[in-house]
Amino acid sequence: MKLFNNVLVVTSLFLSASAFAHVGLGSSMPANGAMLSQAPTTLEMTFTAPVRLVKLTMQDEKQQSVPLTLPSSATSQAAFSFALPALSAANYTVNWMIMGDDGHKMKGNMSFMLHDSGMNTRSAPPMTMEHETSEHTAHQ
Repeated sequence: MKLFNNVLVVTSLFLSASAFAHVGLGSSMPANGAMLSQAPTTLEMTFTAPVRLVKLTMQDEKQQSVPLTLPSSATSQAAFSFALPALSAANYTVNWMIMGDDGHKMKGNMSFMLHDSGMNTRSAPPMTMEHETSEHTAHQ
């Protein structure tokens, strides 16, 4: 019985440490799942803790890439902002990979839809999102 309790305590500590190590996307603009009638001029991403952005891609439903420039700083930060080119009406998916200060890599994605509004304005109202990390990759 004592061995079982010790195993239970060690397992609980390990799972608690893993939960604290989890960092994800806290909010973005456009929001995940947003349906926009005006094209955004920026992509803003805020993570739940400072991270290094390792990879960022954005594609439309035809798998056409939207050019984005990663920050050149190697320091960790929680918020990132990227200028967007003029976007056409389409569904867009943003894929990201981050690395925490502990070296743990995580990746996920978010998406939004831009409707054809018949007007060529480029601003979107600020929105927040609820994020589901699609996949985690442990740094080995």
